[in-house]
Amino acid sequence: MRYLEGRDMPRRADVGRWLLAALLLWCSAWAQADLSIAGTRFIFPANSSVISIRVGNIGQAPILLQAWLDKGDAKASPSGLAVPFVLSPPISRLEPMQRTALMLRYSGEPLPGDRESVFWINFLEVPSRLPVTENVLRLAYRMRMKLLYRPQGLTGTADQAVRQLRWRFAAEGKGEGALLASNPTPYYVSFAQLALGSGSRSISLQGITVEPFGSARIALPEVPGTTPDQAVVHYQVATDSGETLSGSARIQD
Repeated sequence: MRYLEGRDMPRRADVGRWLLAALLLWCSAWAQADLSIAGTRFIFPANSSVISIRVGNIGQAPILLQAWLDKGDAKASPSGLAVPFVLSPPISRLEPMQRTALMLRYSGEPLPGDRESVFWINFLEVPSRLPVTENVLRLAYRMRMKLLYRPQGLTGTADQAVRQLRWRFAAEGKGEGALLASNPTPYYVSFAQLALGSGSRSISLQGITVEPFGSARIALPEVPGTTPDQAVVHYQVATDSGETLSGSARIQD
């Protein structure tokens, strides 16, 4: 979520000139997120009472950080959400180069005990409103990261789950098709990248997640290989440690 903060609102007749000025300002201004977060996703084991999320301000001005959780709807208002976790503090001010920790606690509301449950942690960085002497571009950055609640006693391990996925190709006519990924494990499998085929006919996909004991249907613009059993999917998957694991699997009949 980003917003442009200007000094004056443009009249309708000046919209064209204002847009041009905004583009020039974008080219001449310097802006970046000053919020740093330790991790790319978070695991909450069922036997834990609290986990900490390390955050910091690597910029040269104070920032305001608002943090909240949702169940998957990025547009939902934080005030109307009901999630079984408490994140504190929900709002904090970070001075330049300051580091601190947010504390995440499970409220104890029932969640499935045979599989992982997924939630999203939202981090909204609001920049300083200190007076400036020249035009600047102020951006509010919002980041969303996965939170996985993991019950005790699940079979296997999360990092091995990707090797148990079953891949199948389904032709749908006119050269189009879909890649079907079935997950027989109790873990979420999140792909940073998927690639099918090779050369000029290769297809690259991002942001694919297969839920526990579920499946994902991935629409494809064309058949990636000569026949389904000759196609191979190459993947990069996120691990518990935050690293990326590369591998490949053959698409089955």
